[in-house]
Amino acid sequence: MSAVRGSCILTVDSSVSDPMTKPAAPGPNQMPAAWSAAAAGYAEFVGSWREFAAEAARQARLRPADVVLDVAAGPGTLALVVAPSVARVVATDFSPGMLQELEARAGRAGVRNVETAVMDAQDLKLEDASFAAAFCMFGFMFFPDRPKAFRELLRVLKPGGRGVVATWAPIERRPLMKIGMDAFAEAMPQVPPMAKGDLQTVEECRAEMSAAGFRDVEVHPFTASYRFESAASYTDATTRAAAPLVMLREKLGEPAWAEIEKRVLAIVERKIPAGGATLSAEALITVGVR
Repeated sequence: MSAVRGSCILTVDSSVSDPMTKPAAPGPNQMPAAWSAAAAGYAEFVGSWREFAAEAARQARLRPADVVLDVAAGPGTLALVVAPSVARVVATDFSPGMLQELEARAGRAGVRNVETAVMDAQDLKLEDASFAAAFCMFGFMFFPDRPKAFRELLRVLKPGGRGVVATWAPIERRPLMKIGMDAFAEAMPQVPPMAKGDLQTVEECRAEMSAAGFRDVEVHPFTASYRFESAASYTDATTRAAAPLVMLREKLGEPAWAEIEKRVLAIVERKIPAGGATLSAEALITVGVR
């Protein structure tokens, strides 16, 4: 996918703000190497977000003979959820490191019907009308050209096939991400704020998927919650799962990064008590039919 991942804690709002304007110079979220560097931490954190994948699979109405596509698959959360109930899954991502994590997880789970391919979501090297369902979980906020990615998703679907795209609701409905984003903004005020680039309203989701040629488009809000045992565990997961932070850590070096992380932890501790906290996030799962 030209920029993949969606579930990452701190990068969920990062992308160009208008898909019709000339794309900005690529940042870490558009660099395969950055996501490969973050792949292990990302897989550990995002790999557990099965609830969102399970809901997306339910909306796709999958059948045992189906061949399905997972675009911007990352470490394979969706692919591994749907694999037991379909004939075959093709998982693509622009980051080789992410697909290596997916392959390792599939191997440990004994899953043998998932194939991987390094590929840009805006230019899928796949045949027309190849899949009964095509998913993209939290990837569209990273694509410089969202309309093109939607059209590619439509192209590879069989007639009557379902496209399923998960994006995030506004940040106010995502304390799971907001705590971390606010903490890093306070700890590093010199860093420019991230621009909104996701499909964060029902109206936006319906309009963009419909404009690509999908019919019968529906948007289903869905909320899941996750437990963190401490502010420290939350901060650790945040810093290891976000590609821009992994790259910043490498650039600054460990001594400087340790000071930043110390400031971030102190801020997070104001939101997550010593006994831990359960944090929620709302997603919008948009479904359309070719």
